[in-house]
Amino acid sequence: MKTAILITARLGSSRLPQKHLLPVNGKPIVQVLIDRIGAEFREELSAGDASIVIATSDEQENRAFERFANEHTQVFYGSRNNIPLRHLQALTELKFDCALSIDGDDVLCSLRGMRKVFEKLRSNFPYVSTVGLPFGMNSGGYSLPFLRRSLVNYENNILETGWGRIFSKFELTEIRLDEAPTDNRLRYTLDYEQDYLFFKAIIESHDGKMITATDEQIIEFTLTNELYRLNQEVSEQYWANYADGLQKEQQ
Repeated sequence: MKTAILITARLGSSRLPQKHLLPVNGKPIVQVLIDRIGAEFREELSAGDASIVIATSDEQENRAFERFANEHTQVFYGSRNNIPLRHLQALTELKFDCALSIDGDDVLCSLRGMRKVFEKLRSNFPYVSTVGLPFGMNSGGYSLPFLRRSLVNYENNILETGWGRIFSKFELTEIRLDEAPTDNRLRYTLDYEQDYLFFKAIIESHDGKMITATDEQIIEFTLTNELYRLNQEVSEQYWANYADGLQKEQQ
């Protein structure tokens, strides 16, 4: 079984343009995510059982991702506005059996969570997701047949946010990771300038050690140094919008 470790990313964000290329420690910030994945899955990548794939939209500006291509990392250009379709295109055209899916915004996504999702996929679970980690640290994955079934009647839809809703919850296997504290002040995703400053402070403080840093180490450092204050405003706004959305759904 061959697994694609999909990093979903694009460079056309209006809120924070070219965000994946913003510098941290002299390298583009997405390189930190790539290096962490590379360290965790070194054996699988070397054996050819897995490959890192930057899954982006087919637009000229995204050609900048080519700088990250090497023997273990490739760039795939697919659907512009339908992310699960882009994933299906990548798995089909590159001949993978399943996908470990990671949002490129989640620079410090849990390595432990990735590993557990990877193992479930390799054991033929069709749809897997971690839960219980702080915002921006969870990951998921699915088999090619599951993804193909899920997209029936959705191939022409715009699915850029909230696209997990098309997946059947009856086939979902949740991996609960409760060891790390789930604190709503913690926001590990890159959308705004404040998020960039947050990540920059954490990563540059750890220098090269960030490549193998655990969830607990990252979270403890964030809380001890109160770095959550750097993106607290956008975090509070996100959760306020989330609660408002839930309330509207229940009306």
